Amino acid sequence: MSLNLSDDIEEKEGKNYQRVPDMLEINRFFDGSGASVLNYSEVVAALPKSVREMLTSGFEMKKFAKIFEDQSMMQTVEAYLDCGMNISMTARKLYMHRNTLMYRLKNIRKHTGLDLGSFRDAVTFKLLHYLYIIK
Repeated sequence: MSLNLSDDIEEKEGKNYQRVPDMLEINRFFDGSGASVLNYSEVVAALPKSVREMLTSGFEMKKFAKIFEDQSMMQTVEAYLDCGMNISMTARKLYMHRNTLMYRLKNIRKHTGLDLGSFRDAVTFKLLHYLYIIK
């Protein structure tokens, strides 16, 4: 039994070793060059195709496409994120009733499974959007 465990560890180490060139490419953007603002769309675009595919592998991108291709929904998402995920501020910025905004955010959650009120889900949504644009 321990033989299988060591085989599994060696296999995982081998896979990690194969990903080193990808990780070095990613690290190139975080080399401490003093840039205070990163353009994340450029970072995502520079990722190797294998990494981009790995990042989208756990999601049904067809469901996301419905949101990503809807200009009013994406305008809502962008405003919401720009306003620091503040419902009231976003509603004022979009000249939209607060309940309408909440309905749209609930609709995004229904289609994608991501709650944009959660920072983790909001970052995931944004990353998937960049990946969708690049395809």
